[in-house]
Amino acid sequence: MAARVINRFCIILAKKNNKRNILKIKEPKRIPNTLIPEQVKALVAASGNKRDKFLICVLYETGMRIGEALGLRHEDIHSWNKVIQVIPRRNEKRARAKSNEQRSIDISSELIQLYTDYVVYDFDEIDSNYVFVNIWSENIGSPLTYSTIYTKFRRIAKKQGIPFSPHIFRHTHATELLRSGWDASYVQKRLGHKDIQTTISIYAHLNSQDLKQAFQNFQKDKQ
Repeated sequence: MAARVINRFCIILAKKNNKRNILKIKEPKRIPNTLIPEQVKALVAASGNKRDKFLICVLYETGMRIGEALGLRHEDIHSWNKVIQVIPRRNEKRARAKSNEQRSIDISSELIQLYTDYVVYDFDEIDSNYVFVNIWSENIGSPLTYSTIYTKFRRIAKKQGIPFSPHIFRHTHATELLRSGWDASYVQKRLGHKDIQTTISIYAHLNSQDLKQAFQNFQKDKQ
């Protein structure tokens, strides 16, 4: 009788240990995809107005978080020296910068031109300090919300057959910078990461072809 009880206890204990081991197994982390330049061009072309085209280009060229972009004010875009200032603050629709540190992001003349076109043709007589606002409807001039952007992007993604979200542009920008030879510490500062390990382990989507190219460049430099 005692042996039967002990045997049953051992079976129950073994089942519990197995269950514990199963629960400890972590699912592999899903790595976000990045976009190629041709896909970005297709998404920009599919945008319905200059505001949306400018937003996609801002996210792609700067690697800004969507909250940082939606919180931008006109005073943050310095056209004269081609710089965007990312200033931590919350806007009326609760879009905000994740980091509490201010940083400057250098941008191209082409992005400044897109901004100018947007202000001249879409912004027109709208009275708002915010860059990305509703340009039609009864809420004209009010800052865009997260939900509005995600709805717009889902519509474009379905139409173009290119799955994407605002955050994929951040991953794409970081990967392109690293592929071009940027030091990881520079990419860290540009993205506003506190820890360089975040930049390297999460935002660097380099593949075997990247490693091959880097080694070939290394060999050329030695010659």
